Amino acid sequence: MKRGLGVLFGAALALSACGGGDGGGSSNRGDLLVSYFQGGPEIGAVLLTITGGPVEKVTAPGGQQVSFASPFSGTTKVVVAGTLGNGDLLRLRVPDVSLSGSYRVTVEQAADKVTFALLDVGAYQFTVHR
Repeated sequence: MKRGLGVLFGAALALSACGGGDGGGSSNRGDLLVSYFQGGPEIGAVLLTITGGPVEKVTAPGGQQVSFASPFSGTTKVVVAGTLGNGDLLRLRVPDVSLSGSYRVTVEQAADKVTFALLDVGAYQFTVHR
């Protein structure tokens, strides 16, 4: 059970030294939001993969701890830990908000808030919007 949380926090530590690039000077630069819907037990940490375009910065307006890295062009890994409530969970700084429809979020791992056990990721939905 605690192994699942260890995997998530190990990823968080590895990602904590990383984080987006400086980007270019696009006039369409701005923020996209990632909304969360909880369809299962309450999660305390989640590992996400965001695809579809570059992500320069990831923040959590709700105060959750966030670490992110972009290991490949157009792919960003994000670890979020803390109290995750339904609604807008993350803010993504991107070079072109007009491409918001290209961005997708995949849940790689989710850990239960109380037991730290890995959960069925299919129960949790994340969507990207302007």
